[in-house]
Amino acid sequence: MKTLAATLLVLALGGCGTYRNSIGGNGDGDDVIIVRPPNVYSRGDVDAINAETQCRALARSMLEAQRCGIRR
Repeated sequence: MKTLAATLLVLALGGCGTYRNSIGGNGDGDDVIIVRPPNVYSRGDVDAINAETQCRALARSMLEAQRCGIRR
């Protein structure tokens, strides 16, 4: 149970990186390496967010500002 709690803690607090999750628990080589990519925005996502922000900044009314949503 302690291994499960430790694994869940690592999953909750872990960002990008590699960590070991022991399945057998006795160190007999049953380790699994889990690699997760970092949470980042792609260049297209950044451009869309910047375009929406600029559109809202230039909007002259609430109606124009509502039309600035990201369309993908």
